Amino acid sequence: MLFSCCSSNCKCENNCANKSFQLRPLFKTKLIKTEKCGFGLIAEEEIKKGEFVIEYVGEVIDDRTCEERLWKMKRQRYTNFYLCEVSSNMVIDATNKGNKSRFINHSCEPNTEMQKWTVDGETRVGIFALRDIQRGEELTYDYKFVQFGADQDCHCGSSNCRKMVGTSKSVNSFILHNGNSTSSQDQHDMKKRKTTSDNCIGEIIRLWDRRDKMYVPAVVHDYDEYTGMHTVSILT
Repeated sequence: MLFSCCSSNCKCENNCANKSFQLRPLFKTKLIKTEKCGFGLIAEEEIKKGEFVIEYVGEVIDDRTCEERLWKMKRQRYTNFYLCEVSSNMVIDATNKGNKSRFINHSCEPNTEMQKWTVDGETRVGIFALRDIQRGEELTYDYKFVQFGADQDCHCGSSNCRKMVGTSKSVNSFILHNGNSTSSQDQHDMKKRKTTSDNCIGEIIRLWDRRDKMYVPAVVHDYDEYTGMHTVSILT
């Protein structure tokens, strides 16, 4: 969902209640080291439900640059990714340039959420409180990302934990057979078959997109011994 802030032409000026980014309060947060999830971010003061917590910032790059960086990270065996897809051909990469928002961990039962806003015609991403957050409480949101490689265990510890980080459904699924691809809209409804050829499961491959006439990164999810087909998901 896309929200919109009042523009700089708003006659309410500093009394405007719809300028979360321009007039945002600076809540105090603290970087901590968690037991299982690396670094994390906690609130050092109370935050009310619906309040703007922090903006997710970083380098704004296009899909092609994102693909190149993902391949480079894959080759260098990176395990932490800070890329947020905002819209078609717009990605925020907080790997090398960003703020404390990059340290907010995933939770299957989060206390904040990401929202996409337009501010004076520019798309920006903010993190807002889903409920009242107490002082000393760790900030979390649901990553909902597509896996780039092998599945990652979730350690959020919530009662509704899905055990794995990210979503199980893919955006675009294809069946590969002898190098040819066939679209499958209801691939996520198919039952998982026992994998007998798992040497490439979880590997990243390059898949030719006939429509856009370019290579796109994809991850191999499954192999069907009977049909000789692999199931992959396009990462873009």
